[in-house]
Amino acid sequence: MRKMALVLCCRVHQVAFCCLTCLLMTWGGGIDSTVSIFADDTKLCKTISSMQDAAALQSDLTKLDNWAANWKMRFNVDKCKVMHFGRNNINANYLLNGSELGGSLMEKDLGDFVDNKLSNARQCHSVATKANKVLSCIKKGIDSRDENIFLPLYRSLVRPHLEYAVQFWAPVLKKDINELERVQRRATKLVKGMEDLNYEVRLSRLGLFSLEKRRLRGDMITLYKYIRGDYRQLGDVLFSHKNNQRTRGHPYRLEERSFHLKQRRWFFTVRAVRLWNALPSDVVMADSVNAFKRGLDEFLINQNIQGYCDTNIYS
Repeated sequence: MRKMALVLCCRVHQVAFCCLTCLLMTWGGGIDSTVSIFADDTKLCKTISSMQDAAALQSDLTKLDNWAANWKMRFNVDKCKVMHFGRNNINANYLLNGSELGGSLMEKDLGDFVDNKLSNARQCHSVATKANKVLSCIKKGIDSRDENIFLPLYRSLVRPHLEYAVQFWAPVLKKDINELERVQRRATKLVKGMEDLNYEVRLSRLGLFSLEKRRLRGDMITLYKYIRGDYRQLGDVLFSHKNNQRTRGHPYRLEERSFHLKQRRWFFTVRAVRLWNALPSDVVMADSVNAFKRGLDEFLINQNIQGYCDTNIYS
């Protein structure tokens, strides 16, 4: 993992979001660090290999603070934090508006928990807890256990909690995978007539996939959109296409990158590549997302793939 510093800057809450967004769009910059802006939150990210890099990040923070002052706004320093990533990080201190920024080991960003070790255990536990609470409310508030009533409620109110932005925080450890899957196990068992059946039979009769298979399937659909769909321009940044097309396979194969850390090899941009390269040409060459889904489902069924553990990706 590269040694990096992420500075999270928050605006004062009195500033209107729409006004702030317009002002941010007028900001020319002169900033060398990577800047990410969403609503009233600003993030600066930079690889820190030496004190010179730390000084460059501090310079960017000063420029950002001066820009805010020129527009008669100030950052709320109490809500601004620094998160350091990577082993042997120098953990430099940074100043904003003359005050030293506090450190942070974990932050919630756009609904997802992110920590300095890039672990997703907290996020998995959080979404499983939230989904279980919603499932309990449905159980207490709805008397009927009929499949036609209970299943749509589960699909629309419970499962979205387990899959929101899951390409970013997909579980890696078996305990986290099982914690999410237990929510669906519990939900399917509440359906009338399914109480005494095992989980696989319940899924088959209800027409559901396991959450693990849905994550794999969702990765492939998302990757299709990056490579052949509407997000191709961003896909060219995230992925590298194979130059050698003489070997077998479809013409949209991607370069497989290797990393020493387990966290990195389970990133979406890494974990999904090998299975994507293994897809048949007729599936990848589908002219629409719906056609790709049909071909993908047929491929997964024929190969009996229920999750990444069945693909021998990391054997």
